Amino acid sequence: MGISKEMINQIAENMLSLFPLITNKVLKKDVFSERYGLPPRFIYILHLIDVFGPINMSELAKRLNISASNLTPIIDKLISEEYVERLKDDSDRRVSIVQSTEKGREFLSIHTRWVNQNLEINLSRLSEDEIEELWYLLKRLKKLVLKMIGCCDQKGGQ
Repeated sequence: MGISKEMINQIAENMLSLFPLITNKVLKKDVFSERYGLPPRFIYILHLIDVFGPINMSELAKRLNISASNLTPIIDKLISEEYVERLKDDSDRRVSIVQSTEKGREFLSIHTRWVNQNLEINLSRLSEDEIEELWYLLKRLKKLVLKMIGCCDQKGGQ
């Protein structure tokens, strides 16, 4: 049995409408970005660095699906703001490794609290059963999307 074009259209439509609603209305990431002066993409990169630990620039660019040359100015900005630091790999001095600084980890802690507070407010509109269902569905969605893109679960967990 194949997947119909109608089903593909509905999946695409749901993804395109759902993900911005989650990030903008439930988690209020744009409001946070405005308040702290860091674009959402920069915050996402900080989270990736935090999840994967010290990571080389090539691997980070690959995970973001951008070129290393496009990543460099973002990392330079995060370095200038003291959220991350760039180190050289002892085994290959040509390789740059990026890791979070204490300021970066503190910023992510603030961001996590922000996300959790907004999520808690929005979850209060749901019953306990609905919250459990949402938890299960999101866990399952993450697993399916990782499988769909041919990615295994990394250090970040499921």
